[in-house]
Amino acid sequence: MTHYLRTLYLGRLIGLLMAAVILTVSGCGSSPPKQKRPATDADLERFNRAGRLAFDKGRLQQAASFYRKALDRAYVRDDTAAILDAQYNLAICLMNLQAYEEALVVVRRATIEMALAGHGHSADFLLLEATILHSSGDSDEAWKITDQILSPPTRASSEIKSKTHFLRGLIASKQGDMDQLRAAIAALGQPEQLQLRADRQELVGHLAMAEQNGDAAIEAFDTAAKLRREALDYRGMVKVLALAGKASEKAGRTREAAIRYLRAGRSAVLQGLFEDARKWLNRTEQIANTAGEAQIAQEARVYLHQLQDIAAASPEISGKK
Repeated sequence: MTHYLRTLYLGRLIGLLMAAVILTVSGCGSSPPKQKRPATDADLERFNRAGRLAFDKGRLQQAASFYRKALDRAYVRDDTAAILDAQYNLAICLMNLQAYEEALVVVRRATIEMALAGHGHSADFLLLEATILHSSGDSDEAWKITDQILSPPTRASSEIKSKTHFLRGLIASKQGDMDQLRAAIAALGQPEQLQLRADRQELVGHLAMAEQNGDAAIEAFDTAAKLRREALDYRGMVKVLALAGKASEKAGRTREAAIRYLRAGRSAVLQGLFEDARKWLNRTEQIANTAGEAQIAQEARVYLHQLQDIAAASPEISGKK
């Protein structure tokens, strides 16, 4: 469910580290302006860069550790922008580690930080909080926050509003509220941005699956996976691939279901999404064995063995996303 955040929020990662160029004119005459940059904090940059690299490699515990160091350094600097950046990035890592309570603490400390700086509510932090709440099972509270994002005086960008409608669609789908799911799809309109098009197709897939229209659900989820792949959102892509596998399974297409679960699982292994990978690969093996697809089952076992090797080499891996 949280995958859509990966692309939306990663655009913010390390986004406020470089200050704007200050142009000054020195002396008189026709000399061109000289460009000067404020001194940068090498440690802060290093921690943020390392955190981003670790996140991209799926090493979420390591990424969280670097962002904690970045946060400490930002406090040393008394730099509100850097503090908020580090809190945002740390909360993203914790959410994907399923440490939801800790992630909420970080987000709410960011709210205090904004208040100390005289800032109002931040729509992107509100969306992050709503997503964490929904992921932790508190969809009712998450829905209340989405109402806040979409209502004045909160100032949300068009992209944040679209992502909020996507989250509302996921909440509605989980709660079986098809009217609200249709409303979320309608609110997304016909977006041009790849990720938003993928969001819409994913919601269309959920609606079709609820209406027991297997062909339409599979087509919508496959399209969403393709769009996420084109947007380089591989984490989001594998989750939609697994949804396509689930839709195929419900439609009685066992071989297609096994193949889609396999594709999702092997990509998840290499992305460090070990819990999801294990779940999808185990399902691949079960379905393939039932359908007499020995080759597919064997391929799933290859990657399950890789997971065993990874767990043996890295005992600290909890198996969480």
